[in-house]
Amino acid sequence: MRKMSLVALLALALVVLSAGVIAAQDKIPLEFGQYVEGELTNSAYEVKYTFSGKAGQVVAVEMLPKPGTYDLDPAVILRDSDGDVLGQNDDWDYPLSLVVAELPADEEYTILATRNGGSTGSTEGAYWIRATLVEPVESGAKLEATIVSDFEKEVPNIFVLRPTETGDVKLGFSQEVSELFAAIDLALWENDSYGGATVMSMDDTAKVSNATFTVSLEAGQIYVLTVKRAFGSYVFDDMQSTVTITIN
Repeated sequence: MRKMSLVALLALALVVLSAGVIAAQDKIPLEFGQYVEGELTNSAYEVKYTFSGKAGQVVAVEMLPKPGTYDLDPAVILRDSDGDVLGQNDDWDYPLSLVVAELPADEEYTILATRNGGSTGSTEGAYWIRATLVEPVESGAKLEATIVSDFEKEVPNIFVLRPTETGDVKLGFSQEVSELFAAIDLALWENDSYGGATVMSMDDTAKVSNATFTVSLEAGQIYVLTVKRAFGSYVFDDMQSTVTITIN
């Protein structure tokens, strides 16, 4: 066998090193709690992101079209280091795609940001994506959600409930009555679902300043509370409003 020259060996090493760098750059690191903007096209219909997590942490991954745009129909998949799917979703609360999962181990996780249909899909456009470590809401909590009139700044408010006991929970809601009003939805998180099983929903809270609901929740289950601007709330002035939610 012919011996390789030193120059050839160095060239081969550089090729291997370059390939490793390219492979590493295929996945984009995410910082918890920060939206990252990206874009999907027919030629580049998926992007991979990574984060380091610890066993027992609860993570929420949100993906939505860039506020003010409506072209992309996003879908999101969360995988562990072995490639096993921990959660996937398309249209949790259109156009939001959402995964909520408890992490099984201390390791690196991968998020696949894609679109409805993946390689066979047809939608294109800019998106926002965010991974957040969430502390499930406990009884006695008071939550504040902000809704805005500007479509280009509008993102849903997401809260996670995970009761330790099965039973009734009182959910209180209050807001200032104005032309800007909220929609509220509480749903059971279900993997690969299109919105989950609805527990309570108020699509239109116009003229409602406060209300209280009693819902029955199951211990250990993950529930997602979403607060956003109601579809029927059209305000041409730039304004925002605070919606207060209490859990008892």
